[in-house]
Amino acid sequence: MLYNSQIKWNIVYDVIIIGFGGAGATAARFAADHGAHVLLVDSAPEGNEGGNTRYSGGAFAWGKDFDNLKEYYIQTYYPFKYDSKALDAFVNNVLQMKEYSKKYFNIDARPTGRRPNGEYSEYHHADAMQSQSMTQGMYNGGLWKLLRKKVYERLNNIDIWFDSPAVHLIQDPESKTVLGAQINRKNQVRNVGARNGIVLSLGGFENNQDMVQNFLGQGSLAPIGTLYNKGKGIDLAQEVGARLWHMSNYDSHGLSLRENEPREKFAYMINWKSLFNGSIFVAGDDGTRYFREDEEDRHGYKYNHGNWIMIPNQNHPHIIMDQKQYDQLSNDASAEASQIKQLLSYAIKADSVDTLAKKIQAPKLSQAIEDFNFLTNEKKRDMFLNRKINTMRAFNVGPYYAIPVRHNILHTHGGAKRNEHCEVIDLEGNVIPHLYEAGELGDIFATKYVGANSIADLLISGKIAGTNAAAPKPKMQQVDVVTGASKVEELKTDARSSINNFSAKKNQQIGISNNGISDLPIIVRVTKNDGKITKIETLQEKESPSLGGRAIPLLTTEMIDKQTTDVDIVSGATTTSHAFQEAVKSALNKYKNDI
Repeated sequence: MLYNSQIKWNIVYDVIIIGFGGAGATAARFAADHGAHVLLVDSAPEGNEGGNTRYSGGAFAWGKDFDNLKEYYIQTYYPFKYDSKALDAFVNNVLQMKEYSKKYFNIDARPTGRRPNGEYSEYHHADAMQSQSMTQGMYNGGLWKLLRKKVYERLNNIDIWFDSPAVHLIQDPESKTVLGAQINRKNQVRNVGARNGIVLSLGGFENNQDMVQNFLGQGSLAPIGTLYNKGKGIDLAQEVGARLWHMSNYDSHGLSLRENEPREKFAYMINWKSLFNGSIFVAGDDGTRYFREDEEDRHGYKYNHGNWIMIPNQNHPHIIMDQKQYDQLSNDASAEASQIKQLLSYAIKADSVDTLAKKIQAPKLSQAIEDFNFLTNEKKRDMFLNRKINTMRAFNVGPYYAIPVRHNILHTHGGAKRNEHCEVIDLEGNVIPHLYEAGELGDIFATKYVGANSIADLLISGKIAGTNAAAPKPKMQQVDVVTGASKVEELKTDARSSINNFSAKKNQQIGISNNGISDLPIIVRVTKNDGKITKIETLQEKESPSLGGRAIPLLTTEMIDKQTTDVDIVSGATTTSHAFQEAVKSALNKYKNDI
């Protein structure tokens, strides 16, 4: 919306960052480190922030040689255009990622060992990019917790508003400078001014079906990351005249179970080597095969006549198998065995192929199985899709099974066009003053996304955007005046991370652990009378209700009964159990320190 004299600011910050994912957390951290008073807002309620970083593997790209690494990236762009300055800036920063890890996190990054020859090993200098990690394990939220921790260490300079979606950007009609934002804060729209800059870090549009159809040309894709990426960043960018780019680019991991839920199960099944090995294939809407089932996952991209394209989308595909395959998978002993057994429980069963075809509305299924058997028994070569013949076995007698699956989506890359300084560009190619962008929203990847680069980008672009947004700008008269509403309770920060927020009597101590499933620390208050533990209160936790929520009361009772934290962990809630034990131990250790 355009600024006018009727707009009154409820509160003014130096920097506003919209979107508390990995990029937003990084931007907030660096803006604060450069002296800015920062407001960090997110549409998600507390405990659900984090964007796709929360669900990521946590690895980031790194390389040694600029020329080789740049050439590798250029090949992944083909046949799309790329911004040379933006790519040069990205590559130069990727070369520094190990130093970044050490300087800003005091962690020596280590190789993950994944894809040492590159995700596209066919390209020149594919080994120029390696993946590194600052945390142990993958897909455990470790990186997100690390980034979030850096924000919470700076709460003296950063205010956080959860469950507070941005409504509009406020732009000066003459200079086109973005002056602030309207934020829906506790069901009231508040005008928040920004003296130096605003950073858009809202992620993509995976959960906006209209945008998925309009920009990606797909009817339905199953999000496997955050459910809060709904494309609002694109709306905000468009309303201030930004040019969009990379709108058709997205990546996935192939298939998920199809229950038509907001987030589907088994999103990484395409990587399970023991699954697509035998009398089994994936059938499209008509029952025929349409991609090579055993091909290594490249974030959803599949080989296609010398190029790699996103796997063709089907509206109701199925995994098809015979009884022998069903029995084989029922007895699977791989690392994914438990998930495979769960997947089988969703299978549709029929005594004949024709009956199964009718059940799943796949009219060419019978012919597809005949063709599969012909390739396996007669040709001994999959001359159409090039699946390895040793992973194929002819279908035998029934019953036969079909598991409904759905194409999934990890994240989109489209958004406002940005330059090497993470400044947003308008339709005429000019910088929109005071507006910056970081993370998946409008990143520099045009096609063929390469794993570990979104994490590298959010660390790089978050730092650049936060630093530049914090830089002092010429004083804007429009954001000088603040109304009395700035003193109301609703505009205070939501962030709470310290035991200082909780009281304790003389016979009580507060304990804390940051190592639970949730980002929010587990905080407990332990009461001792006559040297015995008489009460353990959980003052704060956001663990999984079905697991952690069940474990904590059980552990509390047992610790009091046995007068020790050395009790058995609760099955299925190992992480929460250990974190709760740690919190109680930290409280008990304070009693010892008081002696």
